Amino acid sequence: MSASTSAEHPAARIRVTWPWRRLYALALIVLVAVGAGCASRDPWQDARIESEIKARLVEEKSANLTRLGVVSRQAVVRLTGTVSSEEQKALAERVAKSVGGVRRVVNALDVRPPPG
Repeated sequence: MSASTSAEHPAARIRVTWPWRRLYALALIVLVAVGAGCASRDPWQDARIESEIKARLVEEKSANLTRLGVVSRQAVVRLTGTVSSEEQKALAERVAKSVGGVRRVVNALDVRPPPG
């Protein structure tokens, strides 16, 4: 009798853990699918966004915005550098926000009036 009890014990343990293995496998599949979905974004999107913003800043004749730093990571644009007025700072941010695909703009521009 004890032999059959010990023989049933491992089988019972397998039956108990089998649904958990399925659940873990399903959870792993879902995580991989979600991760792949996040990574399916266009890898050239950030380069396109940066180039388009820089081109539009150069086109602005009302202010010299050609020396600003523009970096895009996952469609979040960071503006760096120095401008001579709050109006130029706001203009640079508006230009960056006007580009298609930009999710958010972090405006880290310093305002320093020209000497003199």
